[in-house]
Amino acid sequence: MTDRSHLIGSCASRGTAICLAVAIASLLTACNAAPRSFDAVAETGFAVYRSGLLSDEELESLCREGVTEIVILDGTGGKRECAMRRRLCPQLRVRYSHPQEASIPLTEEFLEAFDRWVAEARSSGSKVAFRCHHGWHRAGRLAAYYRMKFDGWSTEEAIAEMNEVGGMMWQHPYLEPQVEALSDLIAGRPCGQDPEYCVQPPAAGQDEGLTSEGLFVTDVCSPPAR
Repeated sequence: MTDRSHLIGSCASRGTAICLAVAIASLLTACNAAPRSFDAVAETGFAVYRSGLLSDEELESLCREGVTEIVILDGTGGKRECAMRRRLCPQLRVRYSHPQEASIPLTEEFLEAFDRWVAEARSSGSKVAFRCHHGWHRAGRLAAYYRMKFDGWSTEEAIAEMNEVGGMMWQHPYLEPQVEALSDLIAGRPCGQDPEYCVQPPAAGQDEGLTSEGLFVTDVCSPPAR
């Protein structure tokens, strides 16, 4: 993690709340989760990575490791990865970039599109990644779903990893019951959680109006064909 403690000292000497807030924001940005591969199949070359906001160096590293597609969970792919890839990673395609919220459960449509994306990557032996802002909450929830769906992990194991890798998890108490609800969906059970934590249809979630077939596009960075 980058040492930015000098910012706090500088703010204290100034005595301004605004400067302190900027310093805290800078510290939190420095704590963004670095890219990490959390599942791979050596025989095929498949691997999946999770991350927070990517620096130039981190995106270059993912590119060198062969990552070809990324899913963006905070909606900033159009102005970040699309601009960064021109300089650093021309092979990268942004398949999805919508602003999800950790407090809003995932939709059935998103999960169907995500399942197809992962299945395609596994079949072709591709390396793929997904990220949010810090890499803790939205990415952690999706990683927990992946573990249960594709690795056969128990709900308890998936939640334990989500909390271990995450930061400031106490601020997001709804994530654990959301993962419990995702486990119910995977098992084909009715949701056993309060409705506010259950997987949602698009009309009640953040992907309203988007079908699962059109949710993951060929490349967010490329203009649609006319």
